[in-house]
Amino acid sequence: MNDRRAVSRIVEILRAGSRFLLATHKEPDVDGISSMLALGLALEAAGKRPQMVTECPVPPPLDRLEGAEKILVVERMGHADATLVLDCGDLKRLGGLGPRLQGTRPLINIDHHATNTRFGDVNFVEPDRSSTGEMVFEIIREAQLPLGPAVAGNIFAAIQGDTGSFQYDNTSSRALRVAAEMVERGAVPWEVSRRMMNRYPRARLELLRKALETLEFHCRRNVGIMTLTSEMFSRAGAIRTDSERFVDYPRFVEGVEVAVLIRQTAEDAYKFSLRSNGMVDVAQLAVSFGGGGHARAAGFEVHGDLETAKAAFLEEARRVLDEKFASRYTAGGQG
Repeated sequence: MNDRRAVSRIVEILRAGSRFLLATHKEPDVDGISSMLALGLALEAAGKRPQMVTECPVPPPLDRLEGAEKILVVERMGHADATLVLDCGDLKRLGGLGPRLQGTRPLINIDHHATNTRFGDVNFVEPDRSSTGEMVFEIIREAQLPLGPAVAGNIFAAIQGDTGSFQYDNTSSRALRVAAEMVERGAVPWEVSRRMMNRYPRARLELLRKALETLEFHCRRNVGIMTLTSEMFSRAGAIRTDSERFVDYPRFVEGVEVAVLIRQTAEDAYKFSLRSNGMVDVAQLAVSFGGGGHARAAGFEVHGDLETAKAAFLEEARRVLDEKFASRYTAGGQG
């Protein structure tokens, strides 16, 4: 089923049904939560009965998004006519929700990650989209669901979040047109920014101080790495979302091609968040370690000794960078 047919099929399912389960990946970001809220609120306004669920309570600042109080953490799911999974490249990324959600069919997969495993009965997957929120807008429009200010605000937040406030190379003309339409429909950009980015707790700054102290460079200074341990979070009085976008700090350093934030998630468990400045497809780097994502933003999780995991990652990053520099040199020589 191609993506155009997938949209038509999703619209048919939404029109025919009345109860829907909506979910996004564990440790969600603004695109995952905002996309779920936008679609859920639009379905609710149309008289449907959506149930929006997450594995854990929605953390700040995502809990400031309009409608976030409607998202539930539940152990048992009620009857539904379909399950819609948003912004999730693999069922494993649903964490504990995965096994419970698969019992409700059809399973609809709406996502923009290039490494998506197309796990759904219906797969609307378009890696060239700025965000899943942009794709949700298309579904809402095609299904002729109500699109009021709360829905528009969440779609705007999703696009703003995944484009890095319209700074990343996925800031397409299409994304800007959708964002502009959301403003026309009631989204207030400064209010979205204030809720999501302009109200940092002191703990975030203390955590950032600790993170910057760990900054190190490898592979001829083409790889910049920062590390956050559980102890650092505890001493700063910070939570996971306080480290959002910390990976940009090594990315901003001149000469860095691959930026990495390593965050401890449990004893002997770590998440590597990767960002590229253009030369390296970090999604393929992440795939080498069982992860995935986008060419410019990806990640993976590892279990075991941190230094061993970091050494294995750096070995692979060095190999990829050597190939990239060699091909650039050869191309230059042929010119």
